[in-house]
Amino acid sequence: MLLFSVLKRHFCTLQLTAGIRWEAILATAGSQGSDSPRFEVDERPPLLSILRNGAQFSLIASATLLVTPVVVANASGLDDSYLTWMVFASLVVVGVSTLIQVRRFGPVGGGLVLPMFTAAFSIPFCIAAVVDGGPGTLAALVLISAITQLAISRWLFLLRRLVTPIVGGTIVMILSITLASVVFDLLDSASVVEPMPATLTAFVTLVVIAALSLRGSAILRLWGPLIGIVIGGVVALAVGIYDFDRVTQSAWIGVPAELPELGLDLGIPFWTLLPSFVFLGIVISIQANGASVALQRASWRDDKAIDFRQVQATLAGGGVTNVIASVFGAVPNVINPGTLSFVQTTGVAARSMGYCIGLIFIALAFVPKVSGLLSTIPGPVMTGYLVMVTGSLFVDGARTIIQNETNVNKVAVAGVCFWIGASFQFGLFNLPDLGPVVNALMKSGITTGGFAAIAMILYLELTNPRRMRFEAALHIDTLPDLNEFMVRFAERRGWDDAMKNRLMAVAEETLLTLAPLDLDGSDDDKQAGQLVVVAASEGQIAELEFIGGSSEEMNIEDRARQLQQHDIDYVVENELSLQLLRAYASSVRHQQFSGADLITVRVELPSE
Repeated sequence: MLLFSVLKRHFCTLQLTAGIRWEAILATAGSQGSDSPRFEVDERPPLLSILRNGAQFSLIASATLLVTPVVVANASGLDDSYLTWMVFASLVVVGVSTLIQVRRFGPVGGGLVLPMFTAAFSIPFCIAAVVDGGPGTLAALVLISAITQLAISRWLFLLRRLVTPIVGGTIVMILSITLASVVFDLLDSASVVEPMPATLTAFVTLVVIAALSLRGSAILRLWGPLIGIVIGGVVALAVGIYDFDRVTQSAWIGVPAELPELGLDLGIPFWTLLPSFVFLGIVISIQANGASVALQRASWRDDKAIDFRQVQATLAGGGVTNVIASVFGAVPNVINPGTLSFVQTTGVAARSMGYCIGLIFIALAFVPKVSGLLSTIPGPVMTGYLVMVTGSLFVDGARTIIQNETNVNKVAVAGVCFWIGASFQFGLFNLPDLGPVVNALMKSGITTGGFAAIAMILYLELTNPRRMRFEAALHIDTLPDLNEFMVRFAERRGWDDAMKNRLMAVAEETLLTLAPLDLDGSDDDKQAGQLVVVAASEGQIAELEFIGGSSEEMNIEDRARQLQQHDIDYVVENELSLQLLRAYASSVRHQQFSGADLITVRVELPSE
């Protein structure tokens, strides 16, 4: 059998030397465009460029960075010392977290310019935590969110069918509802004292940010929130609702004089809010996943396949940074959503700029005069900004679903679960008294809608046509059994001999890609890894997942791209399996995780 395979492969070489097209293999990697950076990750721009761009990004981010901790602290009912601490802690945690993500410590940190940011969508849950339980409850719940992120990072490969764009997008859409309720309360509380000035200030802030975000240039869109907040602050000052006392009374250099009681409180409020913070951990992980993928594509001049080991490290970095946030009693952190636009606009993806941003955030924490200015932004101004955030959350969630999901049933799940969450959030159902914990869970749209989304996705997965599974040693000797498995799979789907032959050819070449032929016998003593093949179908298209042990070999998408770029007119021996695989498959995707490689191959029925 082995001899036959070798002869067949060399015979097919004659057909392949005439020319091979790689479009399907490279389809998942994107294309290189005009957005390629001037300075890649490992390069060193001039010091002046680093300082200029780092200061620019820090200034843009700082105005909105403190909105979340300030809103939470003001709603807590605690004194000004808690607000002062939250501002200080948030800046320190965001700065340290940015350094961790940029530097990368072993499996922790993305190793890219990934500045961190306070999670605005966590505002309603953080308010509920500090109001119902106090700072200790918030710290404990942020720790739960961090543990969730670390677990997803560790088992991202196993959770890939559950932590999906559908679940994440649905939860983000529901988050927009929960955040909207806080935004309206924020404006109402300001309007009680000064109704017309508060409304005017919020309206002007919203109009400026929206105008710049919708029609501004790339630079103006980046500066839009900061410009809107500044103009809104000027309006608030003109109508007499801006209080500068905290700024004038603050020292130029210093640290908070009083510390809140930091610790972990596991009372009833902790248990009622626990599911919500677990879902927050899922959302933060999905956001970090998307940010890592996008930044990998934007940080190199040449196209490269996405390294999911780096994605896992980014998720782990987010988990560790939120452990730090828990220790400091701060709010949860996410990757700054404006990072990609900033890198693409400036053309600077160098780590040195990330270090600069992190250090500036830490330095600002020790300048109470500046942090006091940022923390005195009037409530109506924050309302105008948060209205834009609320709208963006809904759009981002919907875009995540539409761009990443073609299954109409799963898209329907998102719509149904969104309205399930909205119904419970606004109390449209009369529910019996089920105890304080269950009552709180049922009143939360994020909990009810999130659980509904997971339940429906699991239902669709379980009721899909049954996947077939094959396990054996990752070795060429497995080929006869693997071919038999492919024949059984094709027969169960009612496919003809031509499709059977194509599936067997794909299986053989993928196996040889994962476990190359060893004709000289030099590797006989090496222990073979484990091969798992999962076969499924969508109509007349077969989707095969080949799962093997982790390897340090170059991603096969990158190998294919290199062959295409060098315009090779002859078959390179060690790339023969890859070239033959392209001849049989309609698309190939290689995802490298820590501990496992996943090659997904789609095979279409042969044309008549």
